[in-house]
Amino acid sequence: VFLQEMDVMNVLLSELRRSIQELQLGFAGELTMSDGMESLMTSFFMDRVPVSWGKKSWPSLRPLASWCSNFLDRLSQLEEWSNNPGEILRVTWLSGLVNPTSFLTAICQVTAQRNQWELDKLVTFTDVTKRMSVDELDGSSRDGAYVIGLSMQGARWNVTSVQIEKSLPKEMFCPMPIMTVRAVTKEKANVGGIYHCPVYMTEM
Repeated sequence: VFLQEMDVMNVLLSELRRSIQELQLGFAGELTMSDGMESLMTSFFMDRVPVSWGKKSWPSLRPLASWCSNFLDRLSQLEEWSNNPGEILRVTWLSGLVNPTSFLTAICQVTAQRNQWELDKLVTFTDVTKRMSVDELDGSSRDGAYVIGLSMQGARWNVTSVQIEKSLPKEMFCPMPIMTVRAVTKEKANVGGIYHCPVYMTEM
């Protein structure tokens, strides 16, 4: 999964480098300003993510400055993994992946191989912990994976009572605690009292 993420990031980095160098040559008078270069310049001025960058990256509604900061954070996670590629990260920043669904699928694949279960009979099951920071964990999850980076919109998670409640005044997003994502059979996942919450991939 992380190798696939690196491939996407390498393609994106190449496009960033190419488009910026091309614009610099245009400013220097060594190249004729094209429509793509003018569009890039306008995006910089308007603090918008250039179209050519957005096509090679992840769904996002962030302004350019925030997008760049987020981009660097994503690279930091990949760099941390590359330093020790034989082990999964203690906590994976799920929203920092270009394709988070592939990571969830990988959890099911590992569980299926370890227990010799059929992959198509497994689903991901999420347990919300009471830990808000990576430093509160001793190590990686023994069953599945710890993930972080999700938030609730229009509601909040009460860590003390371990339940969903109304959001606070003027609070649009409420960060979720670290969660354990593990693979279980569909029969075990079909239990009462569980809220099936929709998750959106486009960043705000």
